[in-house]
Amino acid sequence: MQKRTNPFQVIYSMKTNSFYFFIGSALLFLSSCYTSNEVAKYDYSYLYDENQAIINPKYKIFHHSADSSTLYYELTSGDILYERILGDSSKAANVKMQYTLYADRDLTIVLDSGRQNLANYGSNGERKLLQNTIRFKFNKRKVAWLTVRFRDVNKDFNVINVLEVDKRDNKNNQYFNYLNGEQILFDQRSVSNNISIQKSTLVETDNFVMELSNRSFNMTPPPFAQQINYEIKVLADSSYQFSFRNNVFHFSNPDVYNRFYAIEDSVQYNHIFFFGNQFPKLNQLTEFIDPIRYISTSTEYKNLKAAVNPKKGLDSFWLKLGKSEDNSKALLKEYYHRIEIANRFFTSYKEGWKTDRGIIYVIYGAPSSIRKNADKEVWVFGEENNVLSVQFRFYQPENSNISNHFEMVRNSDYKNNWYRQVDLWRQGKID
Repeated sequence: MQKRTNPFQVIYSMKTNSFYFFIGSALLFLSSCYTSNEVAKYDYSYLYDENQAIINPKYKIFHHSADSSTLYYELTSGDILYERILGDSSKAANVKMQYTLYADRDLTIVLDSGRQNLANYGSNGERKLLQNTIRFKFNKRKVAWLTVRFRDVNKDFNVINVLEVDKRDNKNNQYFNYLNGEQILFDQRSVSNNISIQKSTLVETDNFVMELSNRSFNMTPPPFAQQINYEIKVLADSSYQFSFRNNVFHFSNPDVYNRFYAIEDSVQYNHIFFFGNQFPKLNQLTEFIDPIRYISTSTEYKNLKAAVNPKKGLDSFWLKLGKSEDNSKALLKEYYHRIEIANRFFTSYKEGWKTDRGIIYVIYGAPSSIRKNADKEVWVFGEENNVLSVQFRFYQPENSNISNHFEMVRNSDYKNNWYRQVDLWRQGKID
């Protein structure tokens, strides 16, 4: 497990009304990155490509007071370039962070802006998790859009993200923080069976209900099949009432699926998910069997699920696909590596490999390019304007209070392309 630390030294933090930023040596204006009607033209494929050591921030918004909110963010030191300081033997990172808060989705009406210069001493190759915060002015009962830009000065590279800030009086996820010890969790996925929930003082009630379920959610169907979106409506296996003390509740022994809500408001749920201490890695033998459904026949899958010796059956399956022991090992290694990457990046209320983005990543691999905005992503495999390329579109459903939950725009036209890609796996021809 990566060590979390908070070693950023804030060189300066200031408010500013306007600023420019560079990607490489080209000046890039915000209007070319994002519009309300289409996804950004900037390529975000680095987000899910583990081979690219590029800043890939995680964010958490928390509404701590009526007139301002806090942005927590986390970077990985291995994605930042450390260079030797003139006249000093030590190496340091040099990262600039800038934000602008907009009142409109078109990003034209500025409400607040500011920036930080950040420094961290270390060396290249380390994998420390670096956390920091910045406060921004924002009134209650409003929705806004926050653009956050990081520039790795040593690497001369920038990344941009657009976040929706929801400060309506609805007790949504931005009114709660989740902590493992003193460390902020940047999604709704617990990394241990003992966490704390911090409630904003803006949420006046202390009395809540916790519902728990150990339900295992279904894997998503192929992109040409229609998805039935009823499974997220879960019936709890158990529930209990609890109260926050000094705006904190210590939550122990979670089930897989956990949600809580104020007793006075049973409409607005907030969720916490726990997939085990080893997640996103696969641990149990059964966890290796289920994902092969994407590339197996119905008969193969049923036989494996019913096998007296599942390990032997799984080995036979991969040897059948790979034709040789060496090729089978390489094929198996790549497949389960993609499962782990999908779990890392796409987990929402179910494991990442079971999600709409996860199934595409597992079968097709990392996209050639990605265009996105705050609630949409377009994945392109191949050259974007080439007739042989394929695109998948994903969107965040409205009124979803589950972070990282995207659904695919499904189409029967994907059927032939999907089976061709699956057939490459079955022929053992995946690189």
